[in-house]
Order: sequence, then C-alpha cells, then structure tokens
Amino acid sequence: MKDMTTQVSFTQERNYNVLDSLSVGIRVEENPYSLPPESIFSMAARNNPKRSFLFVSKLIGKHIPVLPHIPLITGFLLATRIAEWMGLKIDQGKINEAATILASPANLDFYCSPYPFPNKALFIGFAETATALGHTVFNNFTGNVNFLHTTREDLKGTDDTIYFTEDHCHAPDQRCLICDTDMVKDNDLFVLIDDEITTGNTCLNIIRNIQKRYPQKRYAILTILDWRSEEAISRYSQFEKELGIKIQVLSLLKGQFRHWGKSPVINTAPLVMEKDLPDVKNVHEKMAYGIDTISPDGFKATYLGYTGRFGINAKKNNQALIEAKRIGLKLSQMRKGKKTLCLGTGEFMYIPFLIANFMGDGVMVQSTTRSPVHPHARNNYAVKHAISFEDPFRPGIKNFIYNIPPNGYEEVFVFWERRVDAEQVAPFIKALKKLVIENIVFVYFGV
Repeated sequence: MKDMTTQVSFTQERNYNVLDSLSVGIRVEENPYSLPPESIFSMAARNNPKRSFLFVSKLIGKHIPVLPHIPLITGFLLATRIAEWMGLKIDQGKINEAATILASPANLDFYCSPYPFPNKALFIGFAETATALGHTVFNNFTGNVNFLHTTREDLKGTDDTIYFTEDHCHAPDQRCLICDTDMVKDNDLFVLIDDEITTGNTCLNIIRNIQKRYPQKRYAILTILDWRSEEAISRYSQFEKELGIKIQVLSLLKGQFRHWGKSPVINTAPLVMEKDLPDVKNVHEKMAYGIDTISPDGFKATYLGYTGRFGINAKKNNQALIEAKRIGLKLSQMRKGKKTLCLGTGEFMYIPFLIANFMGDGVMVQSTTRSPVHPHARNNYAVKHAISFEDPFRPGIKNFIYNIPPNGYEEVFVFWERRVDAEQVAPFIKALKKLVIENIVFVYFGV
C-alpha cells in the first residue's frame, strides 16, 4: 500500500461570506485531482446549534440538483483513490476525463471498467447523504465485494444491528442492519464512505462498535471533503494503537477551516398553497429483489434489497443496473416535458439516480433531506428555495427539498421506496404545483 498521509503546504486559502456576519475560511492541503473547490461545494447557513453552516455538496445530488452522471463520476474518483493506494492498475486518461467533467459539468457519456478487488471488502455508505455516494464507490469494484448503507430507520427482522451516533448531526442516531453476518467477517478491507468528515468522530464511533462484534484489521475512510484538524488526525493515530488496527483516510479535497460570526435568524414567508390537491400519477414498478421487514410497532413493509440497506453483493448489484435501465427507458416514454427532475427521497437515492441516467436528456437529479438549511435568494449562496413537509412514514419528522425554483421544471418524478399517496404529502404536492410544475409522477417499488 502506498503511504498517502504526507502533509503538504497549503496550496489555496479562501474566505467565504456565508450569510451576513457568518463567514468561513478554508485552507486546502491536498487536492489530488486538482478539482476547483467551487465545483465541489457551496456554502449555506443552517439550523443546527452544533455547527451553524454547511458545506453544500455540488456532487452528490442532495441539496443541489445535478446531472444524473455526476454522482456516479464522483464515486469513480473516490474509488480511484483506493485503487491508487492499493497499487491497482489505473487509467490516467479516464481519471483526467472524470475530473474535467466534475470541474465543468456537462452532458458527456462516461464509462470506465470497474477495478478488480484482489480480496474481500465491505463498503459502507453513511445515511442519509452518502447512501448513493457509497453505492457508486462500490459499483466501481468487482470481485468479492459487498455494500451496506447505514440507516436511521428502526427496523426488525435482521440478524444483528450495530448502533452508533453521528454527534454533530441534526439526526444523530444511526444503525447498520446486518442480515448476513458473513458479509462483515474476515474482510481484507472495510471501507467507510461519507461526503464530508470534520472531526471524524462518526467513523471512530462505528469502527469501535464494529470491532466489538466483527473485528477487522484494516479500514479505509473515503470522503469528498476531509476537514479534520491536526488534533483530530492525532486522535486517529491514538485510536489505531488502542484497537490495534490500521485506518487510511482518502479524500478528493483535504484541508482545514475556521469560522467566525453568527448564523442569521431568517424568517421565510411560507408559500401560499393551492386549495385543491393537484393530480398525481402513480406508477408501481417491481424490482426482483425485495426485503420484508417489521417496524417496532409491528408494521410489515417491503423494502428494496437493491439499495444496500440490508446488504448487497456484486451479482445483485449488476441485476439492479439491468432493471434500472429497463425502468428508466419505460419512464422516459412517460415524460411530457424537456426539463425533468428525478427526485429521490431520504436515504433512497442511488436507484432513482441510476434510473434517471436512462430517461433521456434534460434530466436533473436530487433528493429530499432531513437537514434544516436557511434558504436565501442571494448569488453564490447554496440554498435559494425550500419546501418542507412531514415524512409520510415518520410523523413529526420534517423533510425538506431545496433549490426547486419557479418555472424550473415542467415535471417531477418522485421516487419512493414504498407506496405513498399524494394526500400523505399534500403540502409537498401543492408546493410543487405552486412552482408551476404541471406533471407530477410518483414512482414506488415496495409496499
């Protein structure tokens, strides 16, 4: 393995005025593919007493809509970081091509053969922002590889559950649902994937709990942004010695930040809603691989196994690609406009994004989120528009969708893992109609 921990001198220093008196300064230490920081993230203020601002990713399709292939290319570059570290054969031309597309997003076809992983590996994506990101990284490897994403859903019916906390987050409690214990045993490499690490404590929390039940020898942490301080990096070294393991952290951009000022208090005028509920077309799509599970209140539900919430191997992942293409081509025939948004919901991101890749030109993708961010109509601010509604499956939990402008789209395909009726999310549907979106389609898979 290559030593990729060497510190280098700062190559960039930038200050960002987030909003009013709230500002953030960053210093870039490592940027292996020379990606402009402004192509990776923008800034926003948020409702969180633990940290009043947010690095809003321009690559993962959460708060900001992106072309469908952008998250997939991001996953390829993160996978390449592992491939380079392991000494696998890489294609520098493809790496340069991918970096160029991310630096200046365009509708360009991109394909690169997956990296053959020489031994056994498990890839874990963190909910909710990195479920699709983790899956795209996994998608770039072949061999004895598996994928699992963490979840905030409290489900029963699995062999084991590993609990941990994401301390700085608005929804800190997370879990890994282990349906196949062989998947988490005897891995040559255990890979954790997130869009950003700041203190890195979330990764340490899950590693500690995994080591108690399924000891591993070597971990890799993949992230788009690595903001750990020198103190946090030192803590990682101490943690390795304490548990007798190796941890390698790899990122697309590494640096440090400081911030000053206070987050503003913003009162946003609510949208004036339509009185009547607009028409919504429902499309039930069946995918071959489903998982039946039971919630704490005894409610039985069917989830998609292809998402990775319950674990997925390379063979089933290939089946998911075939089925996504079939569904995408079918949905493309239902399109009525040239500007279409394909909207994932919460942790359910990868499958909708994959389907959207086969729905033709003029398609953008993003997902709803539980992250509360201040919207503000200002240039160079990451979140200009916001819609909020109650989670249809978890009463009292607010969901948000950001950056859908008036007249921005002619139609929206909303992808739900399980069936949702329009009445369950009436404020959401009415808000879309108010934004002059004429065609609204709900696509669901399980029950």
